[in-house]
Amino acid sequence: MASASLPARSNRDDSIRRTKQQTAQETLMSMGFPRKRAEKAIAATGDRGIQLASDWLLSHVDDPTLDDRTCREYILYLCPNGKLQDELNKFWEKSMSQCGWNGAHSYFPHITMCPFFAAEDKDVGFLSETFLKLENKLRQAPDALKLDFFSQMNFIGLFVKEGMYDFLQDCVSIFCRELSKQGIKLEPHKKQLHLTLAYQYPQEQHDKLLKYAKEIDLTVDVRWDLRLYSRDPRASKSEIRKVVKAYTPQVGDELELIDGDYIFLDPKELNKTKDGWYPGVSWLTGQLGMFPGVYTQKTAETWTWALHRSLPLHIRPKSVAVTNGVIVEEDYDAIWHDEKDYAKVTKVFIKEKKRVTPEVKREQRKLIICRHGERTDFAMGKGWYDMCFNDDGKYSRVNLNLPKKMLTRVNNLEFINDPPLTEVGKFQARLTADVLLENKVTIAGVYSSPALRCLQTATEIYQGLNLQSKIKIEPGLFEWTGHTSVVPRWISPDDLSKQGYPIDSHYSPQVPKDKLEDGESISNLYARSTETTRQILKLHEKEGGSILFVGHSGTLDLCTRVITGQQPRPSTSYRELLPKVPYLAMCAIEEDAITRKWKHIDAPTLPLSHGRNIVQSVRDILNS
Repeated sequence: MASASLPARSNRDDSIRRTKQQTAQETLMSMGFPRKRAEKAIAATGDRGIQLASDWLLSHVDDPTLDDRTCREYILYLCPNGKLQDELNKFWEKSMSQCGWNGAHSYFPHITMCPFFAAEDKDVGFLSETFLKLENKLRQAPDALKLDFFSQMNFIGLFVKEGMYDFLQDCVSIFCRELSKQGIKLEPHKKQLHLTLAYQYPQEQHDKLLKYAKEIDLTVDVRWDLRLYSRDPRASKSEIRKVVKAYTPQVGDELELIDGDYIFLDPKELNKTKDGWYPGVSWLTGQLGMFPGVYTQKTAETWTWALHRSLPLHIRPKSVAVTNGVIVEEDYDAIWHDEKDYAKVTKVFIKEKKRVTPEVKREQRKLIICRHGERTDFAMGKGWYDMCFNDDGKYSRVNLNLPKKMLTRVNNLEFINDPPLTEVGKFQARLTADVLLENKVTIAGVYSSPALRCLQTATEIYQGLNLQSKIKIEPGLFEWTGHTSVVPRWISPDDLSKQGYPIDSHYSPQVPKDKLEDGESISNLYARSTETTRQILKLHEKEGGSILFVGHSGTLDLCTRVITGQQPRPSTSYRELLPKVPYLAMCAIEEDAITRKWKHIDAPTLPLSHGRNIVQSVRDILNS
């Protein structure tokens, strides 16, 4: 059958001529774009289609560097996908929130396969074709890629084991030889192949980062993709700032901030300004101008890179298909696949170009923390409960400093471990509220430890300031269970609301009560308090303003020490601190709008001092 000859056609039309399909560059040039600009747009968008490239050109119409002949920088990365990617992403987020920014956060999780190399925009098609020739080679991988932990001071990483190392190096060598035919120079990678987890971090953070790194499960499912990326050469010399809030220019030298955009900022400019405004270049438009730093935040430079092509290592699962050299994934969630929706963002900018009403700058973020007021058991002695409650649990006020009325709870014996404020304690809280009101301190949110004395203090301040946002009960702010030896049974938010307390019953705490440990260690206490603080501050990141925590004597240190860059106290030092913190003591920290670091500032109130009355009958004194 295969050798049978074709029959002759009786009807033929030799006038029809099929035209050769145009390349993306040819199509753009037919639309009126100059050749150099067309090449630049295709390279900047990863050679991913005409529509994306034309959108890039339209958005960069006012880019002063549009006609500059600057080569993009290219690189090969081996990137994890699947569950290992999830594990690494969790480590990235946890290491940043707990230990701050380090060098690894400038990129997504990857293994660097070669150094950066430069290529002219006209060669972008050749680069893609050369890369795709590696597909068959990548199918011949000898074994699954395995990683080993390695750490030394100021570096933590995962190194590729020898079995796969030679194979990967051979793949890169083939790519290098092919590029050299076009005159593109790519030096072989001389370093041991590895995935960096953390580097360029303070020495005191090493042990904590190493502990978090050891929690990564390296046995989970993973698929590795070899990827070709490119970047604007300015990225390597800039701090990349993600736009978190749109901004419309008010004067001619200002830069419009657009949702979905990134800003190239020269790091040297961070220390030159005192007003928080910086000169930057928009990734989306290429325009230069001054922008408010508080409307942006530092992010990984890889968000500004272009993904050109991607190929799977080894035999790919059935769930994976390759379309035009880019993996189409069904079962894998590729967090760092780098699909930027550039065209979508550009269309919004070009066609709709939403104009926002000029807004007042976000109020600087502050955290105010105060201790509760005078507690009943400390003022009246540990026997206060037996003095006030009879055998039937009925309360009698036997001292003017005792509460006029006792709250209703499931079991009155719970007051022993969860005592209320004295009347003096309530008065202390009202005095504090008066000073805050006089100083025109505005509070965006109130968070309280679930201890009754803290909630009553928070309520007095809440009412004194006429606040609208109700009090949020946060067990993460409770005192050291290693000191109390027990987690009390607190009055529920619903029961407190029924008794007239302004409690936000819809708030989901950062640390639920069942997550508190009896007899926790001092290190766990600082970790719990710090993470609670970070998460609550994150909730108010966009609107800014001042947040109030009402807690215990230790709360003032627990929620500020690590955040302001200090090490947690050892247990002995922490215990020595507690008696030195008086009732309604208050501290405050403030975020620097430029560096995003927190520092202590003066508290917005005055110290509160008073003498102690001795509990004794005046008649007995006079008759003595």
